[in-house]
Amino acid sequence: MRIRFGLPLVVLAAVASAGCFAARGIRPVGQGKLAAGLSVGGPLFTNLGGAIPTPLVTGYARYGVTDRTDVDAGLTIPTTRAMAIDAGASHEILAQKGGVPAVDLGGRLNLWFNPEGVAGAKDSNGVAFKLDPEVFEEVYGYASWKLGRKTLGYVGLDLFAQVQDAIFRPSVLAGVEWRPVRLFGLQLQLEQMAFLTNQQDSIVSFLGPGHYGALAVQLGFNFYPEAK
Repeated sequence: MRIRFGLPLVVLAAVASAGCFAARGIRPVGQGKLAAGLSVGGPLFTNLGGAIPTPLVTGYARYGVTDRTDVDAGLTIPTTRAMAIDAGASHEILAQKGGVPAVDLGGRLNLWFNPEGVAGAKDSNGVAFKLDPEVFEEVYGYASWKLGRKTLGYVGLDLFAQVQDAIFRPSVLAGVEWRPVRLFGLQLQLEQMAFLTNQQDSIVSFLGPGHYGALAVQLGFNFYPEAK
């Protein structure tokens, strides 16, 4: 079923990508340690025919403040005149014990803006683009299980919001990270975004169940330079 988002361009990119990068704070990296990575993909859209992942690319870095608490920051590369920076923190409230999963909670702030407004570019009518900044709040929780020595599976709930406008868009996700070597992890994530939001009459066609939300596919490439 096709669904359509109808929002101004910068807001469209932000809402359509609500939490739309591969999950970062699944497990803490460890006190004093760094991790970095790249996430590609996003919600599937159908305007060009078949379902195609939105070409969103986000780079990030994480640092372990303690053995259970990380801080992170990211940069989403400009897509359709939309760019974002984000910063946040996560904390492991429960370590895995047998079949009982590890649980991590976190939050971040996301600032979306039009980079052409920074550069002073103009549209085809000679009108200068505006910066059009939009701030979004995000909170999330992940439960994760070690599936053998090299594989980590996880599920999660992400809430992307503009509290000041009483806008809240929850998403559910599931994924797996495979680490063939200790320094590198390859991640695949599926996400049902904004599943309570009816998008039937919007503009950009995204793929999702009924008229609600959008299905997203993300790949993550994670690097752990201090892994032993």
